[in-house]
Order: sequence, then C-alpha cells, then structure tokens
Amino acid sequence: MDRILRASLSVCSSGLSFPERQIALRQIVDELQELCDGAPDPRPILLRLLHTIRASMTSIAGADDDCWEDIIRELFQLRATMVRLRAETVIICH
Repeated sequence: MDRILRASLSVCSSGLSFPERQIALRQIVDELQELCDGAPDPRPILLRLLHTIRASMTSIAGADDDCWEDIIRELFQLRATMVRLRAETVIICH
C-alpha cells in the first residue's frame, strides 16, 4: 500500500480528534492550492472553492463522522484528478 493511500485512509478515519481533523484538512487544502498555483491555467472556480473550504474549516472539521469522511473522500478525488490533469499537461507539452 503506498504512502498516499495509507495517509488517505487514516485521514478518512472517524477516530480523528477535532484538532487532528483541522490539521489534516489544512494540509489537504494547502496541497490543492499548490496544485492550482502550479497549473498553467488555474481555474478561478477552483481557487474560489479552496477559499470557501478555508473559510469553513471549523465547520468541516466538526462535521459528523459520515459527513467528514464524504468531504475528505471528495477532496482526495479532486486532488487525484488535479494530479492526473497536471501529468497529462506535462506529457502534452513535451
């Protein structure tokens, strides 16, 4: 099992405390922000989404376990899509 998958599974765990959830969420959003910043043509909607998530971190971290897991799963899917698109862009440019 690779490092990212292990990290994904542990962050989706409902056993995280509120502060641990805030830290995990902040790290995910920071990584998404880096992906956006490194994109040749960043999408304003993604930047707005990240801004909204940052503004809602307390609410998201305090969500019930099912909602927390759903939100984190969706953020990991977004990250995977952004990484894939970035890789495809690099391949096309070369």
